Amino acid sequence: MDITLKHPVKLATGQMLAKITLRRPKVRDLKAAQRVSDKPEEQELALIAALAGLTPEDIEELDLADYKAIAESFRGMLDQP
Repeated sequence: MDITLKHPVKLATGQMLAKITLRRPKVRDLKAAQRVSDKPEEQELALIAALAGLTPEDIEELDLADYKAIAESFRGMLDQP
């Protein structure tokens, strides 16, 4: 699933990020996120980072409106068969 950012960001690598592609989550992704933290918001951030092939630090640099759109898309994937 591709999500175009309304507010592109420059990553620590110097790359400009204008679009994020999320792959479908697997059980191993959930288990890894649960090891990161007991806090649901930190688990979600870790999951989104893993599904996008980015680091949590990269995701934290996103504009909040873009993060909200990505999080909603992520939650929507969980409802789709």
